[in-house]
Amino acid sequence: GTKKSETMAKKKRGGKKPRENRGDGDMLKNEHILQAVLLADSFRVCFRPLTLDRPKVLLPLVNVPMINYTLEFLDASGVKEVFVLASAHTDQIQKHIKASIYNRTMKIHVISCENSYSEGDALRHIDAMRVLKSDFVLIGGDVVSNINLEHVLELHKQRRKQDKLNIMTVVMKRADPLHRTRGHDERAIVVLNSDTKQLVLFDNDHEEHSTQIELSLISEHPKVEFRHDLMDTHIYVCGLEVLDLLTENFDWQDIQRHLIKGIVEDFVLGNKIHSHLISGDYAARVQDPKSYHSISKDVIQRWTYPLVPEYNLFTNSTYQVYRNNIYKERNVHVDRSSRIICNTVIGSGSKIYSDCVLDGCILGQNVTIQKGCVLKHCYIWDGCKIGAGVKIIGSIVGNDAEVGEGTEIKQNCIVGSGVRIADGSKVPEFSRLAREIKVDEDEEDIVQLIAEGMTKARQITGRTSILYTAAMEDMVDKYEYYSQFAKDAPRWSTEENEVEFSDDDEWDGKDDGLDQDMTSSEGYERFEKEMVATLHRGMENKLDVEAIVLEAGSLKLTHHALLQDYYAAAFLAFFSLAKPQPMEGKKPERETLKSLMALIKIWKSVLAKFASDVADQKLQLVGLTKCCQRHPEYLELFSYIINLLYQWDLVEEDAALDWEDEMRKANTEENDKVLKRAEDFLTYLKEASEEEDSDE
Repeated sequence: GTKKSETMAKKKRGGKKPRENRGDGDMLKNEHILQAVLLADSFRVCFRPLTLDRPKVLLPLVNVPMINYTLEFLDASGVKEVFVLASAHTDQIQKHIKASIYNRTMKIHVISCENSYSEGDALRHIDAMRVLKSDFVLIGGDVVSNINLEHVLELHKQRRKQDKLNIMTVVMKRADPLHRTRGHDERAIVVLNSDTKQLVLFDNDHEEHSTQIELSLISEHPKVEFRHDLMDTHIYVCGLEVLDLLTENFDWQDIQRHLIKGIVEDFVLGNKIHSHLISGDYAARVQDPKSYHSISKDVIQRWTYPLVPEYNLFTNSTYQVYRNNIYKERNVHVDRSSRIICNTVIGSGSKIYSDCVLDGCILGQNVTIQKGCVLKHCYIWDGCKIGAGVKIIGSIVGNDAEVGEGTEIKQNCIVGSGVRIADGSKVPEFSRLAREIKVDEDEEDIVQLIAEGMTKARQITGRTSILYTAAMEDMVDKYEYYSQFAKDAPRWSTEENEVEFSDDDEWDGKDDGLDQDMTSSEGYERFEKEMVATLHRGMENKLDVEAIVLEAGSLKLTHHALLQDYYAAAFLAFFSLAKPQPMEGKKPERETLKSLMALIKIWKSVLAKFASDVADQKLQLVGLTKCCQRHPEYLELFSYIINLLYQWDLVEEDAALDWEDEMRKANTEENDKVLKRAEDFLTYLKEASEEEDSDE
């Protein structure tokens, strides 16, 4: 019976040595300063080979070591003592912390956990040290956040006063299941008590295709909500009991998969975890190159304010912000013939020579970019030398790497620190290059893999380096799933639509086996029909705008629709509700334009949802073009809509001009018809730009 189970549980946990020189867990006592445990390791290999000789938390995020964002957050939250748990490259972390400004306001200890191979191991290590005196903050060293943690702590204290079994608070934020800041396998079904926000169920088992909940839980929590749109920010407030449970359950390795799930599912002890849901504030963790790219964009676009470059919070940097989210330090040279489009950061001492184009890039300090280079959505770290005519798309180039003239690096590549690439090389997508890898000679399998990697790397780069592969880490998933512009791996899929990849497969980034229906006109029409119906339902019934926007975004993900197809369907939804309806070849009536303007004004967040940068805004115009070409009765609306998008800051000047360039290159009769409608608008943009240049 129940008593017998409780007795057995007490016996199982009764043998633990009592805590010595520890507080009683009461956060309200003045003698207990606020402490934090910072995990300096994620125990993942998503950034290899960059992390072979450098800890992940010291990798630059918008030219600032990741750990600095976390320390700034803890400092601002009133934390007075921090224990940094490091299992690799401890000496580098110690050196960085010693030189850090945060030593002035917080007492920071770097703890070497050399025999720790998981989060659970590291936390058991700190538990054995008996240095934590009360409830503490637990956080990853790669978290970027601007939330008010004091409010979270206060609510946690109040719950602890009411019931000592409330041992943990998890900070969560609303994010779509495929949100860009989520990690590759960061998905869970969360069941909450609607009134108290207690976690009733936490199911992140990707092997199961359904979630089950005990009837007893429903009777205990009559009002619950099932959520698939909550993301764990990896910010926790924990009682000391959490460490007790980790020590007793030595097989608990991962915070999410084992600790949180284990506490929630243990009905015998009755410990409780509550969630704290944030909205409006920012919190995300850099887990892989995909989230690295997304969070970098968020910092540049100021979602993380005040953690933005020009506030120079972390180092002796000298950033200033310019138009279009361009940040430059002092002592930067950019040739007048080169073009920096937007969302770009350039560190001190960097030089960009003639006829270069940079869009959405972050350049570290003392980077040299020779003439004629094209760099888009890439990260070039300190000391890199990029030769003339190089093209790099969506990739990371590590410190002091050298890229020879005329080289092309496809997207989703990682070029390790110090790697040399010969002139004219072609680096294929998803390549990861390392300068060297140190292993023991008795590890024959790895030695063989490295030898093969060296042969392949020389074929690619023309120099001595190693092509790093997932096989070297015994990874189940290929790097496609962890890369900057990651392929979406099937999750919780049925056997019928599950996709497998053999070692010989080469994915070209276009067809992943999940969106084949979108390559046909029937597939697009099916998506268009569902999208229009969804938006019409929201508009006609005056439903919550944000809820419908979320639903429309989910439709895009479900159908694996291209961004331009999303926009094309959205514009069709707007146009088809305009009254009176326009007629092909005739100028639209004034009432038609007025009704359209009123409609878009209310629902413009449908268009703004994905249009965060110039590239996405250009695709918005591509979608508008597609809509007007597929439905010629709306062609005469084009000039009005493109002006409206510009006036409402949904489309920037550079996006419109880039769209025009692509339209003219295609040189088709259909495109000429659209360009004719946009002629006055484009002329205005060019003349305004010329006037601005002459004023300067």
